[in-house]
Amino acid sequence: MTDPIIRLHLFFATDNSKAVILRQGPSKTFRMVLWDRADDTFEDGQWLKHKVYVDRCDLSPDGEHFVYFALDGRWKAEAKGSYTAISRPPYFTALALFPQGDTWGGGGCFLDSRHYYIYSISGDLIGRDEGLARVFKGEPSKGCTSGLRLVKGTPAPFEKPTIDRILGRLEPRRLQPLDKYDTQGGCLYRRSGGEMKLIRDFTKMEFEYIRAPYDWRSPRSSGETPAEPADWHPLDKEGK
Repeated sequence: MTDPIIRLHLFFATDNSKAVILRQGPSKTFRMVLWDRADDTFEDGQWLKHKVYVDRCDLSPDGEHFVYFALDGRWKAEAKGSYTAISRPPYFTALALFPQGDTWGGGGCFLDSRHYYIYSISGDLIGRDEGLARVFKGEPSKGCTSGLRLVKGTPAPFEKPTIDRILGRLEPRRLQPLDKYDTQGGCLYRRSGGEMKLIRDFTKMEFEYIRAPYDWRSPRSSGETPAEPADWHPLDKEGK
């Protein structure tokens, strides 16, 4: 039996030394890891057994929130089979969840550490993203010439360079300084001159149930056994 292929996907904060690593492997199993590049310390977080579209994910500039797009195929469920979620690294448990219902759209990006844009017309099913604000792109009007508004309808508070970028093409920031880091075979390396120094090997991780400290749901319990953390699934307390 051959070992599964392990891939590492890197997302960097721009305001500090935080980074998120999505460890992928086997193919539809992901683990989120929080990495502090200042001292190469790691916080190994939650697993998710859904397909995550890594090209539609983004990390906030302060590294405090992560937006991702996932497919679970439960098309008749409230999350509509595919969804965009905002979480707090290194956990997938959603603070906000936006059903998508297909794979043509979905995902999002952070405009700064507080404001975000979601490629979905649906509303938030959870509403626990306190301190964050969603931005919509609509028709320009008097008093809002950019057409960019917050949920409550007020103009989004951005300077012209940010507005120009949003109106041009919204997309996650691709900030992967591969002149400094590289990933091969499930290992993370730092480049130094013409050499690569191993930072950490992620290949030997095994799936485990991990509960986010901000998870508001009741823990799963079976008979007389102690309650155990649920494998997080949006709007599904059993986590199956």
